[in-house]
Amino acid sequence: MQLGEPSSGADAFYYLANFQQMIETLQRRDGDLLAPEERRFIVDFHALPRESRALLVRMIMRKGPLFRASRLVYSEIADVGAAALPLIGLRWIDDRPGLTVADLLHLFDKARVIGYLGLPKHRSKEPKSALLASLRDALCARQPLHDWCAEPDTVYRLDVAPMCLRLRLMFFGNFRQDLNEFVLADLGVFRYESVWQHAESRPFRIRRHVDDFLGLYRCREMLHNGVEPAAIEDALPPPIGDCDWLEDRREKLRFQIARAYERVKRTDRAVSIYSTCSYPEAQSRAARLSGAVGGLLRRRPSDAVSVPTFELMLDRAEEDRSVEHLVLDHLRAAANEATLVLYVENALINSLFGLLCWSAVFAPVPGAFFHPFHRGPADLSSAKFYERRRREFAACFVQLQNGAYRDTILRRFAKSHGIASPFVAWGLIDEPLLRTALACFPAEHLRLWFEYIVRDIRTNRAGFPDLVQFFPRSCRYRLIEVKAQGDRLQNNQRLCLEFMLRHQMPVSICRVRWAGVAVQVT
Repeated sequence: MQLGEPSSGADAFYYLANFQQMIETLQRRDGDLLAPEERRFIVDFHALPRESRALLVRMIMRKGPLFRASRLVYSEIADVGAAALPLIGLRWIDDRPGLTVADLLHLFDKARVIGYLGLPKHRSKEPKSALLASLRDALCARQPLHDWCAEPDTVYRLDVAPMCLRLRLMFFGNFRQDLNEFVLADLGVFRYESVWQHAESRPFRIRRHVDDFLGLYRCREMLHNGVEPAAIEDALPPPIGDCDWLEDRREKLRFQIARAYERVKRTDRAVSIYSTCSYPEAQSRAARLSGAVGGLLRRRPSDAVSVPTFELMLDRAEEDRSVEHLVLDHLRAAANEATLVLYVENALINSLFGLLCWSAVFAPVPGAFFHPFHRGPADLSSAKFYERRRREFAACFVQLQNGAYRDTILRRFAKSHGIASPFVAWGLIDEPLLRTALACFPAEHLRLWFEYIVRDIRTNRAGFPDLVQFFPRSCRYRLIEVKAQGDRLQNNQRLCLEFMLRHQMPVSICRVRWAGVAVQVT
C-alpha cells in the first residue's frame, strides 16, 4: 500500500472526506474571515455530485495545473468526462486551455510532440532544453490541444487551484503540510495532542491577517524560486503590529532575504536588514558581517571553559559503532551493579521537560495551533515562545518546589505515551528510566535545566552531554560529554557545559584516544 491510499476495503472516497473536513473546519473557525469567493466556493463544492467533488480533490492533490483526462484514472470515478462537466460549468476547470510547446512537452512524450509540430523524427533525440531553445518562435504560440494536433485526449486546466491553495494555507497555517496529514493520522503513523481552541486562540482575527499570511507565502515562493531579493523585499507585507505570531514569520522571512543578499554579495543591504531584524541570530550575523564586537554580538562561551576531563584509550571498533557507544560499552563493563550508564544526549532532559511542561507547550496560544496535526506549537522557534506562556510555565515549574513534579511526569508519560511532542523522545525513554532519573536528578537541577531550555528553545534544547551515569543507591548522577581524538566542542555544547559548571552540576568530558594512533602536537 502506498502512502495516501486507503487499505483494502476502506472508503474509496477517503481523500474527499479529508478535504471536506478541512473546509468545514475553516468554515466553522474562520467563516467570518472568508472572502466572498471563498464562501461561494465552499457552498458550490458541497452542491456538486460526489464524483465531481472527488475528481476536483484528486486534481488538487496532484501536481498541476494541467492534466490529461486519460491519466485521471480512479476506480471510484466511473466517468471522468461526466464528472468534469459540472466543474467546467463552474469554470473551476477549463477543458480547452491554451497550451504552449513547453506545455505539450510536459504533458506528452517528446516523440509525439515532435510529430505534432511536423519536425523530423531524429529531433526526438535532442534534450528538451535544446529543443525548446530552437523553437523560440513557436514558444510564443498558445492554443488548445486540438489546434496543435488530432490527439483524441482532453487536457484540463485546474483554474481553481489558487483558491484551494489559499484554503489549505489557512487551514494548516504553514507552507509544508497538506492533505496527507489526514492519511498519516488515520493510519496511526502519528498521534497528535488535542488542543482545545477558543475564540481568542484562533490564529487569524481579521481578514488582513489572512491576506498578510498569504503575502508571506508568495514572498517565500519567490525566495525559493530564486527571485532577486530586492523584488521580494518590495513584495513583503508591511509590519504586522497587531499579530505577533505573524510578525515573527515576517521577521524570519526578512532574515532569509538578508541571507539572499549575502549570496549575491550585497553585504551592505544584508547588514541593514539584520540590524533591524528581531529573528534569532540576526543581530549576531550583523555584527559578524560588519566586524563589530560587543553589544551586537551574541555572547559566546569562552574557548577556555575548564571542564573536569578524563581520558580513555580505546581500540577502534571494526564494526560501525560511534565513539559514544564505545565509551558506553567501556563504562558499563567497568561499572558495578549499583551503577547505570546510558546514552541519552538531549533526549532525557528534554523529555523530562516536555512531560512536566506538557500543558504549557500545548497551551492554546493564538498562532500556535491551526489544525489537528501539530507535532508542536507553530511558534516553537519564536523568541517570544516563553513569554506567550509565562503563566503556564510558572504553574509547571512551581511543582519542582512543592514536590508534585514526579507524579505529574509519570502520569503524563502514561496518559500521552506516543503522542507527538517536540520534546519527548518516546522511542528512547521508558518508565524505569524516568523513575531512576527522577530519583537521581535533584529538583533544583531540573528547574535550572528547564529554565535554560525555555530561555532559547532553538539553541538550548541541544548541546546536552552524551551519556548519563546514575548511582541509584546514593541518588546521584554524572553527565559525560564524549569527544574522540581531534574532535572539538560545538558552540551549543560549550554553552551548556558552561551553564552546568556555573551551577556546580556533576559533568565531565571523556577524551578518547585511539590505541596505536599517535597524538599530533600543534
